[in-house]
Amino acid sequence: MTVTVHGTGTLSPIAVDGRLALSRPVPGLVVTEQRRGFRAEMTASLEAFSAVRTLIRSLSTAYGANRELGESAELVASELMGNVVRASPEDEPVPLIVEVYAVSTGVEVIVHDAVPGQPSRCDVALDSTEALSGRGLHLLDLLTDRWTVEPAPLGKKIRCHLRSA
Repeated sequence: MTVTVHGTGTLSPIAVDGRLALSRPVPGLVVTEQRRGFRAEMTASLEAFSAVRTLIRSLSTAYGANRELGESAELVASELMGNVVRASPEDEPVPLIVEVYAVSTGVEVIVHDAVPGQPSRCDVALDSTEALSGRGLHLLDLLTDRWTVEPAPLGKKIRCHLRSA
């Protein structure tokens, strides 16, 4: 199933016949259901990010993924999406692709972006009360079993695996 969504409003996840769906459309977001997950192609916006987070939260209902793992996957995807926006030129549309799958060993989150270069690690303590950024890769280290950066047609993709306990 491919769903092109447009519009605004409050979103709530629903699982229809074991499939993911959004209750309202979102401009600039195309969601394609995949085997045990979804692929979201978007132009970055608050509404699109909210919709993707909503879909990730509904993985446990639609595909039986561990709820806590789904919450961690939501945080990982949010961090990666936000980093792309912060690293992109301010006045240009920011294309993104987010894929999330419930796999036999946990949840896989893949974020494709066009930001050149590799992510760089900052020397910021996770509990710093003064730092405004710089915790992203530390969070990936804490929340995932492994993560990689790979070339992709859009530019690069960051693939994260979160393992079930």
